[in-house]
Amino acid sequence: MIILNVTITVKPGKKDQLISKMENLIKSTRLESGCISYDLYSSTSDENVLMMFEQWENKEALDSHTQTDHFKAFGKAIKEYLAKEMEINAYSAEKI
Repeated sequence: MIILNVTITVKPGKKDQLISKMENLIKSTRLESGCISYDLYSSTSDENVLMMFEQWENKEALDSHTQTDHFKAFGKAIKEYLAKEMEINAYSAEKI
């Protein structure tokens, strides 16, 4: 299993607009083959920080996700909302 923890720092006052833009990405991604979970969270300590927590069956499923139209469109649309580069941490795990 591949786990991604993505920290998204948005410009002040842009969080709600970004969340609105993410709705289609989240809905479409959850339907993809190999997607175990794809969830968005809001930081409790910083109102301008969102976090994505993703679980994928394998690297191939994640790679396939990054080639979808909805992922590419979101990648272009998000730039105007970011206060800084997204922080992406990836982990490989197996259920025990």
